[in-house]
Parts: sequence; C-alpha cells; structure tokens
Amino acid sequence: MSGTAARTVLDTAFGDGARLRALIEARRVSNPSGANAWLHYVAVVPTGWDSRSGPLILRDNPPVRLAPAGDFHRWNMENARLRLTLCAGESAEVLEQLHIQPDEVWWFHPISSPSPNLGTKTLAGLCQRGAIVHTTANWAALGDWQAAGFVVIDRDEPTPYGPSAAPSVSEVQLAFIPPWAVRRTRHVRRTAWVTPARCAIVGAGVSGAALADAMARRGWTVTVLDTHPQPAQGGSGVPAALVAPLPSADDNATSRLSRHGLRYMLQTLHALSARGRLRRGLDWEASGVTRVLDSGAQVWQSDGLWLRPDALVRAWLTHPHIQFRGGSRVARISRQEAVWQLDGADGTLLARAEVVVLAGALGSKQLLSPLEIDPRAANALSALHAAYGTVSMGSANSSIALPTAPVNGAGSLIPSLSGATEAQARRWLVGADFSAQPIPIDQAHAANLLRMRALAPDMHAAWLAEAAHKLPGALAHWQGQRCVSHDRMPLVGPLLAAPDASLWISAGMGARGMAWAGVCAELLASQISGEPWPLARNLSRHIDSQRRLPYIRNSA
Repeated sequence: MSGTAARTVLDTAFGDGARLRALIEARRVSNPSGANAWLHYVAVVPTGWDSRSGPLILRDNPPVRLAPAGDFHRWNMENARLRLTLCAGESAEVLEQLHIQPDEVWWFHPISSPSPNLGTKTLAGLCQRGAIVHTTANWAALGDWQAAGFVVIDRDEPTPYGPSAAPSVSEVQLAFIPPWAVRRTRHVRRTAWVTPARCAIVGAGVSGAALADAMARRGWTVTVLDTHPQPAQGGSGVPAALVAPLPSADDNATSRLSRHGLRYMLQTLHALSARGRLRRGLDWEASGVTRVLDSGAQVWQSDGLWLRPDALVRAWLTHPHIQFRGGSRVARISRQEAVWQLDGADGTLLARAEVVVLAGALGSKQLLSPLEIDPRAANALSALHAAYGTVSMGSANSSIALPTAPVNGAGSLIPSLSGATEAQARRWLVGADFSAQPIPIDQAHAANLLRMRALAPDMHAAWLAEAAHKLPGALAHWQGQRCVSHDRMPLVGPLLAAPDASLWISAGMGARGMAWAGVCAELLASQISGEPWPLARNLSRHIDSQRRLPYIRNSA
C-alpha cells in the first residue's frame, strides 16, 4: 500500500543488491519514460552492513553502517521512484519489527538456519492477499506454508505485480491465498490514503517544515500555517544547533532515535545541498563533534554536525507543492464530512484539507479541546509543556584560542559559526539551559560561561583574560522555548481513535528537534500513506502519540 501507486517488495537476503538492481532494470526497460509506480523495497541485511559495499545506487549518499541489530535506514530516491529501507538483523527477528504489507517476498535464510520456516506465520501476518513468495526447495516445507495460508503456484505463471527480479534464482513460488478472511488487528488504526490530497500543517518550525517536505514529495498539496510572519521562529529560531550521537549503555530509545535521526539528517542535508537549497559551510557542516563525558574524558564523534535551523526550514519549504502562510493564527479546527476547515480568530478561512497535522504543539491543546480525540493521545498531549533556553554568543574573530570542532556534553559549544553570508563576522555559540521559566539574561550568560569552562577550559580562560570581553554588550544572546513531552520523547502519530486517519501530530521534540524532526516526519508521512515504516516497531511505539501508559515515564 502507498500514498501513490506503488509496489512493495520484501527481501530477506539483500546481499549485494542484485535483485534490486534487476528489478530497477526491468522497470526501466518496461517503461523508459520513467513514469513507473513507486517501488518500496524493504530488505534484511547482516548486522554491521556498510553501504560502501552495497549497490552503486547508494554510493552518492553519505555512508551508512547498520549496527546493532534492529537498526533501520531509509533512502528516498526520487529520480528512481524508489524508497529503499534496509534493516539489520536476523530475518525472523526483523519480521517482528516491520510494519509492511508486501506484494512480493524473497524468502531466503542461511544454510545453517536451524529452522528454515521460522517466521512463516509472522510473514503471513504481514502479507496482503495475493502476495507472491519466492523461496527455494530447501525452505519449502509445504505443511508449514499451507497452514499459514500459502499455496504453491506455477513458476511460469505471470504474477499481477509485473516481472520478477532474477526469477531463475527461485525454485518455488507460493501465493498468500488463505481460505479465511484476512483481518489486520495489530496496530491497525486507519485506511491509508491511496490518493494524495490536501494537507494542512499548523506550525512552521523544524517539525512542520520536515513534514511538509515529506508530504509534498509524495504528491500532496501542502499548506503550512504559522502565527509568525516568517518560518523558523520559536524554538527553531536558534542561530545554530548541533546534531550528534547520544550513546547509552543500554542503547535506549533516545539513543536509537538519535542515531536514526542523525543518519537521516545527514542524508537530507546532502540532498538539499545537491539541489542548491542549502550551502555547505554556511548553512551546515559535517564537522564532527567532541563529546565531553561527566568524567571529563573526551570522545570524538566523527558523524556529528552543526546546522542553521532557519536555513534548513526554508529549504524544506521550498517545494512547488508547499504554500507557506505566515501571520495566520489558527483559532478553530472543525470538520465537515471528510474535509477539515481551519479558521482564524475573526472567522477567516485559512485552509481546507483532508488531512491536518499539528506541529506547533504548545498551541494545540486549545485547538483540540472541542474535538473528541483518542483518550491516550489526550493524556500525552495534556502533559506537553514549555522548556526555556538561552544561547550566549561572542565574536570568534578575536585572539582567543578556539576548539577545532564543536563540543557537546553538559551543554554545547560551536566555536566558529559563519554568518548568513561570507561577509558577516564569525561568532561562537554556547548553551543552553533547560528551565521551566525564562531566566534573566545576565544569569543565563553566567551559566553558559560555566558550560564553556566545562567544555573548553582554555577558551573560557582566554575569554575571561581579555578585559574587553567583560564589558556590557560583549555577549549577545538568543532566548526561546521548546515543546517537551511527559517523557522527553516526541509525539508522532494520529490523534483520533481508529480507524480515522485525518488528524495527526508531530511535536514534543524538545532539545533534539534537529536530530529527530526529519526521521519523525518520514515516519508520519509513511503512516498516513500506508507505506512501510522507516523505524522498527519497538522504537516507533516509544514516540507513538497514542502510546500506552507503560511507556509514559512521567519524568520532568
């Protein structure tokens, strides 16, 4: 299923990508104009898989290494009309974490597998009726397959899904044609939007802009509404931000989402730069980041980067299917049959759309109060609150010694940030606090200088040694607020009870919006369009807008 005409393939032994290459070539030959339906290709790879040894189609993207087991990564290849999602681990375990309804499956296991049909029932729970499975005689224990609803079909019989890739490899073909009605009860919330329509997004920060881009790339007509006259205000207005790994001993959900988000963000920045929407070195840089541990030890994180959120937001919104409407405060949301109407305080019609997404969460409670949203979503939404932060900035053109790369730890430091143009002076940034109320600027500067001392002691000592740095006005600042959820994890998903698919939320990113917004937008767009998800189920549930109470930790 997909938000556009699509074919979904699951491959449990990706190898060097030969089947994918054959399928792409078959599509090219059958339709030279390139107007093929979208191909969603989901494949299992071994833990530790590296894209540099993968198919050539991936070589123009930043390298990706998938480890540990359970790591997922998605590539969006617009020119090839391909969305490729690779999943690290053993096939049976990966199947449990997939949200997919494949049309075609390539089912292979290592010869050493103790149970070749392990996962057959799980596979049956994923396949849609009529799905074709290619396997080998070694794995075709018919009793297990037939009990799961599969029947053997003639290898030479054409399938309704077009030419198969490398058909000579397959010795047995089966079709999922169970004699019982297929019911989808696990995690089923709605019917997917088969045809793109209109989407209205409330909020033009990083969450709203990322989602606008994800929906527009799927053919939706998107209207983005924001109270401010320009996008990237509020928490997204911070002059610069770091995106870096957040490792933990238990590789918890926060660490996993940060790892996925960092990879996806780096890929996004490269793609936007290739289209001329971002400037590397001015708007972002894959600089690497030095992480300072609580013990004082330093760890080099080569995949860390810095970026300018306002530039990223504007780049995301630069799409012919996206209309930004600033100065548009949404005061009321109502629905007439299948269409939502968004009105201003004076009753002015701001937008009409089949799907609405709230990405400015701090103003969402009032908008949603007249609506009957899912009780679990209402519970999580009620706990959203603001956290305030201040960034201190100073001139980077003085004689003080600066770190060679950004530093992260108990706060963050970007030692040399260029201006919006090459002619503007460079400056450093350090911050930021995470307080329930805004604090006076003098106190915020003092706290940030203490962070500088912990992150870069030599820079801090040199700064204090120069008398000019102690004069009023030596430090500039930015102060703003972020939206934080009950457990510091974002809220991503539907707001209405099943099976309604028309009102959604992507918010509560807190201080990690730059790392999380892109991959969360890809997840939400996939949910709306009925595509395979880019994250594992056991990670997605930690950011689910309707997650159950066991996943609500009630932390401050």
